[in-house]
Amino acid sequence: MLLAVALAAAAPDDDVARAEATRRVLDDGLDAFTGLAPESDARAAWQLGDCSTGSAWVRELLAAACARTAAPGWEVRPTLVLDVGDATPDNASGDPFAGVVGIRAGARGALYAGPMVLRAAPSVGLDVGLGVAPVGRLDELWVGYDSGSGWLGVGHQDRWMGAGRSGTLLLSDNAEAPWMLNGGVDGHLPGVLTKAGRFRAEVGVGLLTEPRTDVTLPGLLMMDFRWSPYPVVEIGLNRLSIFAGEGRPAPDFGQLLIPSEPHLSDDPDKLLPDQDELATMVLKVNLPLHKWLGAPFGHLSGWWEYGGEDLIVPETDGFDLPQLAGVGNQYGGELALGPVVVTGEYTRLMDDLFRWYVGHRVYHEGFTQNGRVLGHYGGPDSETFAARASISGDRWRARAWGDHVRRVGVVDVRADSVVALPTEEEQWRGGLGADVLVEGWWLSGGYALTSVEGGNFTAGNDRVRHQVSVAVSVGLK
Repeated sequence: MLLAVALAAAAPDDDVARAEATRRVLDDGLDAFTGLAPESDARAAWQLGDCSTGSAWVRELLAAACARTAAPGWEVRPTLVLDVGDATPDNASGDPFAGVVGIRAGARGALYAGPMVLRAAPSVGLDVGLGVAPVGRLDELWVGYDSGSGWLGVGHQDRWMGAGRSGTLLLSDNAEAPWMLNGGVDGHLPGVLTKAGRFRAEVGVGLLTEPRTDVTLPGLLMMDFRWSPYPVVEIGLNRLSIFAGEGRPAPDFGQLLIPSEPHLSDDPDKLLPDQDELATMVLKVNLPLHKWLGAPFGHLSGWWEYGGEDLIVPETDGFDLPQLAGVGNQYGGELALGPVVVTGEYTRLMDDLFRWYVGHRVYHEGFTQNGRVLGHYGGPDSETFAARASISGDRWRARAWGDHVRRVGVVDVRADSVVALPTEEEQWRGGLGADVLVEGWWLSGGYALTSVEGGNFTAGNDRVRHQVSVAVSVGLK
């Protein structure tokens, strides 16, 4: 039985190496799914290629995974992060960096014993503003069985359920990760059925444990199904559901799987079981230009995520078929050419009656933890344009990014109309950053500028915010 101990930093190396590992999969048209849990993209590259190949970023990230099938070994990689400014970062596992100065010291750790895995990412720090507030976080804690083609475990860990690069409609690392029991499989069917392509299925059930003002400790159901009939095409069906909680009746198992009997007008006292639903369909096409044309071409990818904020059952004389309501869309594309990768995305989460993430008649706070949505950082009633570009070498990367978020302040939904505040909030952001790998040391730095008009949907509440981030980690072998 192999026993290997590894500790790897949560930042800055994960983002860079995962991006490089993902590019390796896409450029060569490898038979693997991308855009999953934090280490999944790297694992896919590792399973499909020699651990000694690829950029230095990828080799460093894969060192712990490769140790599972090589001689026992260990690695320790502590991290120190300094954040200065009055902006609040998105996609930071729910860490608000609430002060003007935020300091985090921690490490990401993993203990492997054959297919048995224990991963943890603790950190401590200080947020310094008008006062000094100590911070203690556990961004990840997961224990279970993981053979690569199948897994079953319990804990909480960041997930990325969708094709988007800047955010996804259902589940991302924008908020505190929910605690869940989850399991799944990933691979080909046996025998002649292997020609049907690659399949991935994951199901999880857990709790939203952070304090809420609607229902305490509601349950959360996650379903993620993907099919790749050929490595250049990926099709996904995804779903999240909130149910039960303290003082709330639980739906029966059949309704939990297919909520065909939503209770709205026929349950004014809110006594019957009810659920809040999100569901999406994803289509992603990847053209592995490098595989077909060689250097300097990389890949050309495009994706579309279409979803609904709830499930409704229209009144019919025949068979009652649940349908999506409150449509949302995300469109994106990416081009890799030589050392350059350029990405663009457009996300629209607006509907006349069904508000994304929040506003359910029972679960008012909906799919949020500590006020941050589990899905796209734009949040409810928003429209987002995002773009980013990077250029990288074997041991360095420079990056630039920007986005524009327009938010509508919805007060209430009455009958067939939406009551909204007269002032919309608009946010423009842009940033620059760089990452360097030097003899096991990961160095990362960045600056972001944010301009807000109509902040909190209040006319004249305009301001400019700044944020400077520096992170360093070192591998001790």
